[in-house]
Amino acid sequence: MQKWRSRPHDTEVGRSSIHLEEINVSRGIFFSRKTFSKLAGFVLPAALPPAHIACLYYFWHGFARRVDKKYCTCSCWDTVFKGPYESGIGSFKHFYFNASKNTVKIWITTVTCVILFYEIVKRLVELGLSRRLRYNMVALFGSAVFSHYYSWWVYVNYWNDEFYKQWNHQLYFTVTELFSTGLVIEAADKRNQFTRRKGLAIVGIALVHAVAGGVDQFVTNVIRRTGEAHQVVRDLGFMLPDLMHILLPVLELTKTNALRRTNGLYFDLAVASFSVVFGLCVYNLL
Repeated sequence: MQKWRSRPHDTEVGRSSIHLEEINVSRGIFFSRKTFSKLAGFVLPAALPPAHIACLYYFWHGFARRVDKKYCTCSCWDTVFKGPYESGIGSFKHFYFNASKNTVKIWITTVTCVILFYEIVKRLVELGLSRRLRYNMVALFGSAVFSHYYSWWVYVNYWNDEFYKQWNHQLYFTVTELFSTGLVIEAADKRNQFTRRKGLAIVGIALVHAVAGGVDQFVTNVIRRTGEAHQVVRDLGFMLPDLMHILLPVLELTKTNALRRTNGLYFDLAVASFSVVFGLCVYNLL
């Protein structure tokens, strides 16, 4: 009985195909969509605070002072989290926190913001890898990161300093920004229809923010050039995203001819206009 023998060429082809399969499997393990999206969701929240402190140091390094780690003390620290290891007037620590209600508020708010930011970035990356991403909406979200991060930082300082003079105004901006960003994230998926009402809602909120912020600080600090460098950068960081939130939704609606359909158009525009006027009235009452 004649035995079948494989040719050397066939054996090499078989080995190469097995090798390619192994490479593909390894790539699937280390470079899968979920892994990449999770990594992106981790990197951005982790990178923001160091970048923030670096910016603060750039603008305010003149106010910084060298700390004597050996002899410095802190009498405003309750030393609860150190327990029996240290009590009374504390020595140098890289960060202190008191066991207070405001510390709990800061912690819960921070954890919530980090988780939300992680989940949003992960979802956007997954949509991009799946080719279901509206890039106009990604641009809007990217432009709004500064305002959301600023809101978190302001609340941390409000609670930390027990300073609440601007609380109502900031809460108004935060709530409306969150609502607008929620619409943007929902519209980032191409499977979800970007309706005229969603677009007008985003535009209306941006108009309120642009007018309120422009009258409040932008005109004084930027246009009249009376603000410090960090104030100009901050106000530009607010105004430019607002202008993007006005322009890009209109462009997106123009692609779908949503602004040319007369069915209900005037009603939607009337509701949007009323909402803008009402929003400005509410802001002035706060």
